Amino acid sequence: MRTTARLISILFHPIVLPTYAFLLVYLTNPLLFSAYNDTQLGQIFLRVVINTFVFPVIAMLLVWRLGFVKSLEMNDPKERLVPYITTGAFYTWSYIIFRKSGLPQMLDIIILGATITLFVIFFINIFKKVSAHTAAMGSFIIVVITACILTSSNFTFLVIPVVLLAGIIGSSRLLLNAHDTTEIFAGYIIGIASQIVALQFY
Repeated sequence: MRTTARLISILFHPIVLPTYAFLLVYLTNPLLFSAYNDTQLGQIFLRVVINTFVFPVIAMLLVWRLGFVKSLEMNDPKERLVPYITTGAFYTWSYIIFRKSGLPQMLDIIILGATITLFVIFFINIFKKVSAHTAAMGSFIIVVITACILTSSNFTFLVIPVVLLAGIIGSSRLLLNAHDTTEIFAGYIIGIASQIVALQFY
């Protein structure tokens, strides 16, 4: 069970969820990208992956190799501060880039929500550990609901599986003793609230 829980934690690590969210928006709302050909779509996706996944991963590996954290799991809340700052910087830069790119606003909203979520967790983490996994999933749930509302097709069937997935991820973090129940639910609330705040800017 612990092996499965660890695999789930890796597959749905907070750092990869923005990429999943972008793919979800594209699959549910292809008309938003009708002005772009396949080459341009590939370039957009590549920019998403590089800015929200590749660069943050490289930064975290450097932080680990330099000795700022003992392990990549970062069980000590204080060890998470530097990775949060570096990842937050990349997310902020990504938001600025996408905001000025003229791409569909939904992409801006995803990045802004992820950025707000990350910085809220950073500040709370100074005093108390919070689950970044469940925070990211809380944000992802709002993205899914928003994408379902915006699309002309019926994708509401996605909401329940995503909510169940969020519960599975939270349970996995509990099983691995990475967080207690309070930290898990605090993460959900932070992620949901942060993504709702991001939506208010548009």
